[in-house]
Amino acid sequence: MRTNGFVGLIIAGICCISVQPVYSQSDFPIEPSNESEGVFRISNVSDEYAPSEYDPAIDAVSFAPSSPRTSDVSPIAMPENYAQGEYYGPVEEYTQGDWIEDPYLDDTVYERLGIVAGAAAVFLKPGFDSDTAFLTENQSVMPTTTTSNDFPYNYQSAPRINLGVIDNEGLSAQVRWFQFEDNSSNGATAPNNFIFFNGLPTKTVTGGLRAGGMAGDFVSTSSNLKLYTLDIDLSQELNFERWQTTFGGGYRHASVSQTYRAMGTASGAPVSSDAGHRFDGDGLVVFAEARRPLGLFDRRSKGTSSVSLISSLKYSALWGNSKYSAEDRTPGPTVAIAQTQSKKSLSIAEIQLGAQADFVLQTGALVWVRVAWDGMWWNGAGSSASESGDLSLLGGSISIGMDW
Repeated sequence: MRTNGFVGLIIAGICCISVQPVYSQSDFPIEPSNESEGVFRISNVSDEYAPSEYDPAIDAVSFAPSSPRTSDVSPIAMPENYAQGEYYGPVEEYTQGDWIEDPYLDDTVYERLGIVAGAAAVFLKPGFDSDTAFLTENQSVMPTTTTSNDFPYNYQSAPRINLGVIDNEGLSAQVRWFQFEDNSSNGATAPNNFIFFNGLPTKTVTGGLRAGGMAGDFVSTSSNLKLYTLDIDLSQELNFERWQTTFGGGYRHASVSQTYRAMGTASGAPVSSDAGHRFDGDGLVVFAEARRPLGLFDRRSKGTSSVSLISSLKYSALWGNSKYSAEDRTPGPTVAIAQTQSKKSLSIAEIQLGAQADFVLQTGALVWVRVAWDGMWWNGAGSSASESGDLSLLGGSISIGMDW
């Protein structure tokens, strides 16, 4: 009888066991995280089930990023108050043992390359240590007086473009190109006893132009500046708290050429002076950029926008060849020519300060617009009439780009 009673208790216990429903993977929206907006995906048993210390732990909540740049699955914290059973989000029950396929449970990290491209209209005004167009000497008074007449420069537009690829970890390889060109001119007509000279002497034996001497003599001068840079670099995006930064470096080729031309008359006889120099070099370039978002931190969430303050610094050191040539014509006519070639080093420093607006499209592409102040300093670039001295380019830029 005792045996039958024991068996009855066992049978009764088995009958009391019910098959517990298990919740499947379900989605519910969350606030944007520091990485990208996505959805929680959670797998758990019903509230009636109380696991023992030997049972498997509750499945971790996984994060399914929306950005094409962050397509791997990263575990994050459980929702607040989830452990107290206060979450009432949507769920779907299925019978234990059914198989449900969910790609977000796969541990595979999906790598992909995206395209990054940008174009800018840069408005710059050149400045020089010394860029005198011509000197005027007044010999009608004693002692004689000399006046310097500089080339006037205005703001000129210049293109700047970049194109490359970027992976989902923020590692990028890009090609960047920038070009600038400007011209200027100045001149005067002489009264009696006025003499005109080159702004800077040439390397010929005559040293340049000498015009004027009688009323009606004149001088006309012009200058031309052309330069460009070509970069091939690697960069890495890094985030520090609320700062988004980019560090990189690579190879740079740069070229700058400048010409000077003066022509006029000396007591009615034609005179002229032409000079020019060019530098072509190769070297290394390094750069850093920092962005500080205002308000919304996440700039990778679909259908959102944000504004950031930006600053960037770039520096390059170049080594190459410098060529110089000059030709002066004086009454006679007499022609004097000079040509030189030498090794030379040159450095370029660049600073940019401004603001950037980011727009994340529903496709996941990031489109940005930037307005900034730009400054460039070409140390050792010289001026139109001289290889010595520095060149500055100051102004602003409007840029548009895409990261997809």
